[in-house]
Amino acid sequence: MWHTALQLAGAELEHIGDDQAPPSASNETDAVDTGSESVPQIDDDARRLELETAFLAMFGVKEASAETAFVTETPGPTPANDARAFPDLARRGVHIEPHLAIGFIQAVDWLVVAAVAQLAALWGAGGALTDLSLGDAAGFVLSALALKAGMWVTESYRTSPAHMRPERGAGGLALGAILGLVVANVLAPDARSAGALAAILPLAAIVLAGIHAAFAVWIRALHRKGVFSETVVLIGATEAAARLVAHADKSGDVRIVAVVDDRLARAPSAVSGAPVGGDLDALLAWEGLPHVDRIVITVTQKAEARVRAIIERLRAVPNRVDLLLIDQTESVRGKRIDKLTGAAVACVSGRPRNARRALIKRAQDIVIGSALLAFFALPMLVIAALIKLDSRGPVIYRQRRHGFNNRIITILKFRTMRHDPGAPLKQVAKADPRITKIGRFLRRTSLDELPQLFNVLGGSMSLVGPRPHAVGMKAADRDLAHIVAEYAHRHRVKPGITGWAQVNGSRGPIETPALVRHRVKLDLAYVSTASLWLDLKILARTAPALLGDAKRTR
Repeated sequence: MWHTALQLAGAELEHIGDDQAPPSASNETDAVDTGSESVPQIDDDARRLELETAFLAMFGVKEASAETAFVTETPGPTPANDARAFPDLARRGVHIEPHLAIGFIQAVDWLVVAAVAQLAALWGAGGALTDLSLGDAAGFVLSALALKAGMWVTESYRTSPAHMRPERGAGGLALGAILGLVVANVLAPDARSAGALAAILPLAAIVLAGIHAAFAVWIRALHRKGVFSETVVLIGATEAAARLVAHADKSGDVRIVAVVDDRLARAPSAVSGAPVGGDLDALLAWEGLPHVDRIVITVTQKAEARVRAIIERLRAVPNRVDLLLIDQTESVRGKRIDKLTGAAVACVSGRPRNARRALIKRAQDIVIGSALLAFFALPMLVIAALIKLDSRGPVIYRQRRHGFNNRIITILKFRTMRHDPGAPLKQVAKADPRITKIGRFLRRTSLDELPQLFNVLGGSMSLVGPRPHAVGMKAADRDLAHIVAEYAHRHRVKPGITGWAQVNGSRGPIETPALVRHRVKLDLAYVSTASLWLDLKILARTAPALLGDAKRTR
């Protein structure tokens, strides 16, 4: 099972010898180590925390503990009847990938390096870098780059939000300034240019050291508030789970909110402080599940049948599901392999996190969404006036629908039906008498979806993605999840205003199981192949597809 799990996850093993072999059957039921111990706290941590709090107070930032990172209540004691319960995880707090914090500092350093080279050129050579010859400009640029070289040599960027210290980058910047002065004396075009670099480089190193210290205080404060932590649920009240919880508590990289065990009768009430909330059925029924970032199976891989059964049960949820692997984390490689508090995990369900892709897609939504909103601002005002003149009721219709990870979101649409707040939820039929005159035109052209541009800019939707379905929506009196087992997988990305299904003719109500299966098939095809170019292709095809489909019921 150990090798099978790695192969299914696309992992590769490097230099596995006898001392790195998988645990034998005689070992404990969980031979998973979660990596090296966290760096112990130094004696003056309390004083540092006090200074950091005072620093943040200067800017009106109130310090908060890690417990305030999520809108959740600490689970109380186990009830007298030994009933188990999950914590209240009503809403996911802000989450930022930890490496983005280090990337932000690196970006600031690049800006300072560019400014140093430009200022030194203006002062020493009397012109901008672009006005100098290539050889003269190289002297200024390489001297400024020595600041970055000092940071790289001392590995100042090899850290995490949990271990950032205000003084961490000082040594690297000092070394960089010294290297810069040496380079300036060798490569500067003349004595005046060397003097300008000699004056600017040490000052730039001091300024950067101050910037790094301020960022370290700020980032550590955000880390204590849980901004860089994922919410995680563990499956299996095992020794491996206990070690994972202990390491997570020390590092703060993840927040383990609950433990689930499919053999609840033999499970304890808590694992290293993390509550055992219930079994798999209770997990799937938990209202807080959409706000969990990932589920990690900590059951030993030797229990192959049990692990496969758990994975199969969890395919019904859109959350990412990982399998905890062996303790030789450095020997495991693969596209679907990740590290969690020092332990290797393989993604067995769901799409592995791609921070670069997520950043590009969010930038795409903001840039194109803002442009579309500006372009359609006047037509939207005209549509709003026409709706008011056509029938009584609000201009904007709000509806609760399923979003990313099955979270409930509220989408905005222009109202196209007669205002009847108490009417039961029912899919639109052909020649539906509820639709107003202006509403019929809006639905035929999909102009009623324009207010969802505000959802896109707000982050609950994307321009491109599977269309969000209403909460409780059914087809042929059956829940959609009962018709298609992988239905929840369409929620592994944000819902969109348009999508692959829509530009391929699958629009409007889905009244039969066959239509549901066809729509979900197209949605899952997009989820598995989503990219910037595919999104642009779908956006380019959207208007012709919608305007050329006037006969379809919407």
